[in-house]
Amino acid sequence: MTRSIIIISLLSISLISCKKDEIVTATITFNTPSANDTIPFGSVVHLTGSVNGSAEMHGYTVTFTNLTTGSDVFSEIHDVHAANYALDYSWTNNVADTSVVKLVVDVEKDHDGNMEMKEITVVCLPQ
Repeated sequence: MTRSIIIISLLSISLISCKKDEIVTATITFNTPSANDTIPFGSVVHLTGSVNGSAEMHGYTVTFTNLTTGSDVFSEIHDVHAANYALDYSWTNNVADTSVVKLVVDVEKDHDGNMEMKEITVVCLPQ
């Protein structure tokens, strides 16, 4: 009898502890800037928005890349575990030539490498 109780208890514990990993979804929303906005020299490119996940996510990266030169003009990595992130990042346009700048938010949904990404481009004018 006690042997049966022990076996049933062990089976119950193993079934409870073997739950399937939850698939995390994420929605990235940009409020500003609008795609293809023109940013005068010395003005601020202000990326605002949000990331809303269905469960806890494992961080995100924000990168602004000058596609004309191929160089990153702004980059921040955030190792923050949360279901929601508020986006509020700024960079002052200081390009030497008219440039297309790509703004990217890349979210790490889980530790298995599943990612969600959103990007827009703006046109930055020189002095």
